[in-house]
Amino acid sequence: MPRTRTARLMDGTSLARRTVERSVATAAAFAQQTGVEPCLATVLVGDDPASVTYVRMKRARCEKAGIRSRHLALPSTTTTAELVDALTALSQDPDVYGTLL
Repeated sequence: MPRTRTARLMDGTSLARRTVERSVATAAAFAQQTGVEPCLATVLVGDDPASVTYVRMKRARCEKAGIRSRHLALPSTTTTAELVDALTALSQDPDVYGTLL
């Protein structure tokens, strides 16, 4: 006989809070073990309002989680070669642990 599944309401606010709490602990442990505060670089090409808001939210979440953020705003006229150069520079920067494009 097939199992009946019961829907369960998920509390997104609570889940987000627990995720940030875990991130705070993980970032603090990383900083204590290595002496380095993790850093997320955000790169935004152009000024699309939705993208600007998204990046602003990610940077605010980094602050709450104890993670430094570095933002690189590039004009919409940025060429692919210029973007690749910027991403390469961030990838080679030992202070940057992740990049959000």
